[in-house]
Amino acid sequence: MSKPHRKRLKLETVRAQRMEAHGDKYVEVEFEDDEGEEHVVRFLRQSWWPLPLMKQLSGLESLANADHDLEDAEVSSFLDRALSVLRVVSHDKSLFDQLHGQLTVADFNDIMELVTGDDENGAEAGKSPSSSE
Repeated sequence: MSKPHRKRLKLETVRAQRMEAHGDKYVEVEFEDDEGEEHVVRFLRQSWWPLPLMKQLSGLESLANADHDLEDAEVSSFLDRALSVLRVVSHDKSLFDQLHGQLTVADFNDIMELVTGDDENGAEAGKSPSSSE
């Protein structure tokens, strides 16, 4: 009898292919602090998150997508945990803390969409997908 054919994946090769297909593994958010100085916070895209971190957030998404009403404490918990995950995947925790103080709900949603999305939605660095420039 012959041995069955096996598919073997080399982790570094798979990662290189993902980088080539999806571009950078980071999303960068530029903001100004209270003194007007510009800073950049870099977030690791979800496809590069370690599995334990993904597991931490995946249980929360099912709560948010459920058809039943969520208690205020559950919504706060979801938001707090999602912000905690963003902080973990940011390259500079103190810069994230400064950014966090300036975020609106829409800002948070946009950042989460970019960080958890599969691609960059055609946006070039420093440009919004809705920009006409």
